[in-house]
Amino acid sequence: MKVKEALKSISLGSTQSVFLLKGDDHFLQEFFIKKVLKIFFKDSSYTKTLMLPDDMSGKEIIEKLTITDLFEVQKLFIIRDPQRIIGRSSADLFEICKNPNPGHLIFLIIDNWFAKTTFTSKIESFIEPIDTQSPFEKDMVRWATYLINEKNKTADLKAVSYLIDMAGESIVHLNNEINKICLLIEPRKYIEIEDLEQFSGWRRERGLWEFLLAYSNKNFEKSVEIGKSLIQGSNQLASLIIPLTNLYQEMLFIKMKKNGTFDSYGGYIALPASIKKRIGYLAANFSKKEIIDALKLLHGIDKRKKSQNTDDEIELIQFIGKTIGK
Repeated sequence: MKVKEALKSISLGSTQSVFLLKGDDHFLQEFFIKKVLKIFFKDSSYTKTLMLPDDMSGKEIIEKLTITDLFEVQKLFIIRDPQRIIGRSSADLFEICKNPNPGHLIFLIIDNWFAKTTFTSKIESFIEPIDTQSPFEKDMVRWATYLINEKNKTADLKAVSYLIDMAGESIVHLNNEINKICLLIEPRKYIEIEDLEQFSGWRRERGLWEFLLAYSNKNFEKSVEIGKSLIQGSNQLASLIIPLTNLYQEMLFIKMKKNGTFDSYGGYIALPASIKKRIGYLAANFSKKEIIDALKLLHGIDKRKKSQNTDDEIELIQFIGKTIGK
């Protein structure tokens, strides 16, 4: 079950008080817990207990869950990696989850969505897991719209798409940027693309994104046009050479992975989020030899810039021509 589906169910009157969160997006985990707390406990006080099976025994965890207080107190329990609880304590935990104490909220968190153990099979037989994996790109539009609406704001699809291009590599980054923009436009309710373009860093990153996308799609004319405007604005060829080097290094990692050099690809070098998400597709436009040759050319430009007074625009056009020109 998705986070928003689960929250809707709770808001409509679900009395479920034990939740299994699976997925390693800690922002979504915290987001869901905060929302459920507000629905269940509202503004009343509660105690919070975080328990890690690596730091305490299963018996200690069960004692925390079952201890009786002299005064009735609402309690929040968060148990990370509950599948590590073994033996009698594991059986006791199942019973507690089936019949939780009134006033208790229990969150079981397993970062690995694909975890299949005896524990997960048993717990999922009576508690449907809530998906707290980082959203896929196709889900980011819905999440951006949801987070904007949460702030009592609205935005058109063009503005939302711009937001995702600039800050959509993670939901926590997206949420942080939405918070900034909502503060910027107060007291207005509608976010326009012009509001986003007020962020000078975003304008710069947007231009870089357009350049790298045009370049890696081997669009010579557009690459030259955007590249010239970017180096004229910053007066530094390095403002493009560094991200170009990063782009080629990322694409080389992809090629090496296909040859079995890397077991996984997580993206090791800073690039605009929207470029990073497309890196596999973009790498298909270049052979391994083309990538290595381009990196050698970039290294040569860097050496010349440090020892000679070269013309940035000529260097850029020559590089683009040698690497993607017809």
